Amino acid sequence: MKITIIGGGGRVGSTAAFSMMINNLASEVVLIDISEDRAKGEALDLAHSISGMKIDAEVYGGSDYSLTENSDIIIVTAGVTRKPDMNRLELAESNIGIVRDVTKRALEYSKNPFVLIVSNPVDVLTYNTIKLSNLEPSRVIGLGTLLDTVRLKSLLKLMFNIEYSEEVMIIGEHGDSMTPVFSHLGADAPISKLRNVFEEVRVSAGKVIEAKGGTWFAPATAISEVVRGLQNKESTIMPISVYLENHGICIGYPSEVSSSGVRPVNYNLSREEEELFLKSVDRIRTAINKNL
Repeated sequence: MKITIIGGGGRVGSTAAFSMMINNLASEVVLIDISEDRAKGEALDLAHSISGMKIDAEVYGGSDYSLTENSDIIIVTAGVTRKPDMNRLELAESNIGIVRDVTKRALEYSKNPFVLIVSNPVDVLTYNTIKLSNLEPSRVIGLGTLLDTVRLKSLLKLMFNIEYSEEVMIIGEHGDSMTPVFSHLGADAPISKLRNVFEEVRVSAGKVIEAKGGTWFAPATAISEVVRGLQNKESTIMPISVYLENHGICIGYPSEVSSSGVRPVNYNLSREEEELFLKSVDRIRTAINKNL
């Protein structure tokens, strides 16, 4: 499988490339970046890193989009990154044009690929990509609240040694109005602990950004999870940013992910969860309308 990462010279893109390659998710990886030297340097470093791992994959980089020809998956990590005191929606004005332009250029060389949007605000950018491309909504995915769900499960394990699979997830905006879903757990679930951990998840990315300047390991793990799902015939349920026809926007919602594409599923929410989710929908819709 050929995978292109636009913004591949950056930390998220290059770390995602490494994660996918060591998990044997790609036979060919292309790093595209506005800085040709950076893309080539990261590609060479990656090639050196896998040389002794018995990984049969090719990696190369540059700024020429013809390198991306016939990509199966295009991953977009390009754009301005947020500072610790910013919310993700503040990036819309800067990143809409960047993501639109780089995606348009990449789609000139690949017919009907999957497009995975990682750049923020991911829900707004995923919606714009669907509207500005000729791709079916089932082939355009945003990383969405999968990353927040990864963080939630990690903190539950670290803080309380609690492990959950599909029963616990975060939906809605990948941002301030994200919504935790705990209603699918049994009556003995430690809801108060779960809510405390969720509040930590809400601010955790900002803490990492403040401490080290950005987040890249957790996003790379989530990206690899989506790519793995897109390669399998059997579907996996993930809370990714998808187009919800009944709301007319893209937002994090439980969806089937498979080699056939992505499809939101029917998912029961409690009354409180539904109310919080609808507030998140309104917030994303307002951001989309503001940046049309």
